[in-house]
Amino acid sequence: MAERRKVKELKASASWVTDVENFRADFDENDKDWVDTKVLKKKIEEHVRKNPDTGLTLDLFNEIVTWKLERQEDRTRHTRGEKVTEEFVRLITTCAFALSHSDRKSLVRGRICVLQGIPGVDMGIASAITALRFPDQHGVIDPVLWEVIYGEERSGFSLSEYQKYLEDLLSTATKLGWPAQEVDFFTWKMGLERKKKK
Repeated sequence: MAERRKVKELKASASWVTDVENFRADFDENDKDWVDTKVLKKKIEEHVRKNPDTGLTLDLFNEIVTWKLERQEDRTRHTRGEKVTEEFVRLITTCAFALSHSDRKSLVRGRICVLQGIPGVDMGIASAITALRFPDQHGVIDPVLWEVIYGEERSGFSLSEYQKYLEDLLSTATKLGWPAQEVDFFTWKMGLERKKKK
């Protein structure tokens, strides 16, 4: 793996916007990942509508973790275990969801850092929680996405890398007129398809 470039030196692929737009135009709306994502977003939306001043239940939190990690869930299970209780998840996510700030970067830092207080929650899971809860404001950071957008392999992400990714994601979402989470999803699916062809 190449040495990491400084975050400020990263440039998004010039063809990313067009590539993802074309990919979505031919996308099968019955794709299992897409259907599962829409169902989970709807569950979270309904939960928040019914419980506006509270965070996630432990079951909903676990669904998000499973959705994000798929078959890799055992990666973090040992650090979650009994430490992650219904009350702890509810309190932490209530706090993260209630945060507000006029500066986007400060708000993102606050939400992500608070969510990482849950044992086993890394940048990927924290970004998944925020992307599903705030689909117009956040995206899920992932090695597949990173490679599509910045052309380099990467695993494990810092807050500054997430902020850079989010800046580029939100800019692309504005250009396309899509929610950030959908740009994120279709970029991820496009990246998976590219990997299969290699």
